[in-house]
Amino acid sequence: MCDSSNYEYYKKHHICVRCGQEDAERNSTLCFRCRIKNRESSINYYRCHKEERREKNRIKSKNRYNKLKELGLCTSCGRRHTKNNKVCCEHCATKINERNRKKYLLYVYATRNIAEIRI
Repeated sequence: MCDSSNYEYYKKHHICVRCGQEDAERNSTLCFRCRIKNRESSINYYRCHKEERREKNRIKSKNRYNKLKELGLCTSCGRRHTKNNKVCCEHCATKINERNRKKYLLYVYATRNIAEIRI
């Protein structure tokens, strides 16, 4: 990879900033080979650190949920106020209810005979 003094020069003249030997791809600062290498290393990094990121996101989501709950806002959308000590606003609650109802009906129709179904 080139040093920081050459970076701007390579970028300005559309030369790959990583290897400094080939022309950079259009709308990019890297050549085709370096883009492939960069993508492979990103995928490997993603696979190696998957559990760490999952744990970090879990903690972040939990903190967001608790903060919204304390403020009395909907924990789903974070915009509307809740009523009667609930965690979701009426709008999100109806959306969640409808989604769960559709899932339930798909399950019922897939597992039972149509004559046995009572709605």
